[in-house]
Amino acid sequence: LILNIYTKKQRWKQILLLAAILIGVGSLWYTNRLVGHIENTERQKMELWAEATRLVIGAPLETELAFPFSVIESNTHIPVILTDSVGEILGSKNIDTTKVKHPEAYMQKQLRHAREENDSLIISLGPENFQLLFYRDSILLRKLSLFPYVQLGVIILFILVYYIAFSVSRKAEQNEVWTGMSKETAHQLGTPISSLMGWMELIKQSNLDPSMIREMQKDASRLEKITDRFSKIGSKPALQEANLSRILTDTLDYMKNRGPKSVEYLLDLPKKPIMAQLNETLFEWVIENLFKNASDSIKEKGRVILHAVETDKAVIIDVEDSGKGINKSKFKTIFKPGYTTKPRGWGLGLSLSKRIIESYHDGKIFVFSSDPNDSTIIRIMLTKSPSQVRSTSL
Repeated sequence: LILNIYTKKQRWKQILLLAAILIGVGSLWYTNRLVGHIENTERQKMELWAEATRLVIGAPLETELAFPFSVIESNTHIPVILTDSVGEILGSKNIDTTKVKHPEAYMQKQLRHAREENDSLIISLGPENFQLLFYRDSILLRKLSLFPYVQLGVIILFILVYYIAFSVSRKAEQNEVWTGMSKETAHQLGTPISSLMGWMELIKQSNLDPSMIREMQKDASRLEKITDRFSKIGSKPALQEANLSRILTDTLDYMKNRGPKSVEYLLDLPKKPIMAQLNETLFEWVIENLFKNASDSIKEKGRVILHAVETDKAVIIDVEDSGKGINKSKFKTIFKPGYTTKPRGWGLGLSLSKRIIESYHDGKIFVFSSDPNDSTIIRIMLTKSPSQVRSTSL
């Protein structure tokens, strides 16, 4: 069910992205079509303007030129440059040269732009006598050409702001849910655990096998530790220098006694104990989650290896298993709340582990490598504080 919800959420994201792309493409198509229509209209106007210019230049003195002149004067927005057959500028219209220092250079620049933007029109004045009419796109057409890109930029900016606001809001809600759920769980577990501890004291006074009592005590203590873990979620983390090597060894011993017998548990630690700034209770929880996931991924026989190494700037812990592996496309997805491949899973273990490592310990947790049906390595990196770096280098 949870995987179903996650899949639906991903599908909705894809639908929204597709809708945004369709809106953008539709806007570009419509605007480009409108620009093309205006370009054709301006071309027709320039052809009419060229014909009017030809009539004015080539007409006898007694010819009535009111209409051609009215056509020429009606152009108030399309920049026009008239040249002779060799390209010398004869005149221009709708190009202001009064505000530039070098009018001639400015006109040559405008002529180059006109050549690039539109094909010239030939004004024939007789055999081997002609002039060339160049024109630029109107300011309206140039602004309209940029409009879809501005529109897309605004849409992208709006989506980005909305996404950031939504993500921040969703994260705040998730934090509240985590905290509320954890506090309530700790509260609910507290009463029966206190009762169990009392019964344990009574059982000690009976004649039961001491080894059985010790195991019962371990599990009761375990329940108490779980309650403590939940109570710490949402609280300000208290990090203290702890013996990481001991924590890893104890956790492996506990999981080994309660894990599948077909799985071999191995520990690879340096001889010198590794010290790190940790919240021991929460960090143990992360290692247990990783161990359990690693064990569950092994179908028959296999092994889980815990590696730890200390560098000058960080402590690195790798949990390696010989299970079914993880698809590369799911490397980040597995840490999202609600994602699980287990029939009865809740999809919270790795999400909680990520929260503990990254939010409480300022570290990183990620899939370092994974080969299908071969092996997977989940890596934890804990960055050392400046004081730890100095002590390590000494």
